[in-house]
Amino acid sequence: MGRLLIVDDEVAIRETLTELVGKDGRDILTASDGQEALERLIEVPRPCLILLDLMMPRMDGWEFLQRKSADPLIADIPTIVLSASGRPAGAKHQLAKPVDVERLLALVDQYC
Repeated sequence: MGRLLIVDDEVAIRETLTELVGKDGRDILTASDGQEALERLIEVPRPCLILLDLMMPRMDGWEFLQRKSADPLIADIPTIVLSASGRPAGAKHQLAKPVDVERLLALVDQYC
């Protein structure tokens, strides 16, 4: 099982996603915004997948994706955007909130 990074400013959403995708023994890391996510990506071993909200304070998901894409060490980490907005450049998939749990778990299994 791989490591996932969940990036969302809402604690309840981070906790729910952690519970859902961590059931199979995956290692779950979390961040409350894009800036914290970039810091986590430097500190810890590379995740197999990033679950990303777009609307966050300090650094939103769009800026995170731009910075991630510009860094060759992390640019190729698959990212699934969890938002009602359209899929931004740099995201492999986009799931609207509220998230279809079966679809999310299928995508997680595909990458991790």
